[in-house]
Amino acid sequence: MTGRQPDKIAPRERRRLAAAPPTARPGAARLLRSILPANFEDVGGLFLRLLRSKDRAAYFAMAQTGIALVAAPLDRLLAHAERRLYARAAPPQKPILFIGGAPRSGTTIVDQILIRNLPVSYINNLTAVFPRAPVTANRIFGHLLRQPTGTLENFYGRTAGFANRNDGLHIWDRWLGSDRYHPPARLPDGVAEDMRRFFGAFEAVFGGPILNKNNALAVCADVVAAALPTARFVCIRRQPIFALQSILTAREFIQGRRQAPYGIGDPEYAGRSDVDPIEDVCAQLLYHDRRMAELQRELGADRFWIIEYEEFCRAPYAVVERVAEEMLHVPIDRGAVRAAAPPLRYRNAIKLSPAERARAEAALERLGARRERRDL
Repeated sequence: MTGRQPDKIAPRERRRLAAAPPTARPGAARLLRSILPANFEDVGGLFLRLLRSKDRAAYFAMAQTGIALVAAPLDRLLAHAERRLYARAAPPQKPILFIGGAPRSGTTIVDQILIRNLPVSYINNLTAVFPRAPVTANRIFGHLLRQPTGTLENFYGRTAGFANRNDGLHIWDRWLGSDRYHPPARLPDGVAEDMRRFFGAFEAVFGGPILNKNNALAVCADVVAAALPTARFVCIRRQPIFALQSILTAREFIQGRRQAPYGIGDPEYAGRSDVDPIEDVCAQLLYHDRRMAELQRELGADRFWIIEYEEFCRAPYAVVERVAEEMLHVPIDRGAVRAAAPPLRYRNAIKLSPAERARAEAALERLGARRERRDL
């Protein structure tokens, strides 16, 4: 997001450099890695599209990137104190609630409403400025932050203001790897222990329960559940046709073209360039549906929930109340929650052309039927 220079590095080369140990990366590559995730393409074009968006959260994301570069020496200095916090931390004792789902399924809205109405701590935007020392930085500077306004505005999951919620993907990269579209099938013991110590330190400093959103957990919750016994998962499912058209729009805006992936896809389609983008996204959504169903069976329906986005919008307060009572075990004022979390107006409107919609519906039916035959 700092200009056009990163475009000179091809996406495949960017991913290779991101996967290399820090000491093995050239200085320019380390700088690039600190700015953008490995899966971003068309960096210069994205910068221009963000400028043209005139969106406050988009502008804040660009400003935050610049501030993080300036603050990098202080971040490295604070990392020493951060490591001491982790060394002293006990495993987390209180529930940790994770929100997941396919891209563009409404996970950020769910995350925002739960944060707004539950007594939880959460990862904020300040942590993106200090990715090596997120807990320590908040201990030092947290009292200077303005309280979040409570708005539900976001821009592709980004929010404005240092005190507002953040997915914390810059922290998750420590455990799941820098290629965010291919999460690991298991965590080495040392990595799992690092995860426990982070959330233990977070709980010790800011209290609990903790709430965090990471869409990838819709397909790899089992990996995190094994490392964090107190973890609980709420995964969101949106009507496929509306999720599909929103993902296609995100591909065009974030990646610059419909053919480029956005979010975790069906592994059977990984690396294929000959697939129609509509079919690719249909496979992606069906893959998330399968994985969420598998994870619910594996982890249990009391620990892993699947919630329809449209149902959530009709009664957000009902989900808040249920999460408070059944997952977090915290008291809430039902009357206050019902006043603060009324029904939401969701924008499910067909924007695909008739021909595109027909292709999408045909692909969903065909791919779904093929999977059913395999499962027999």
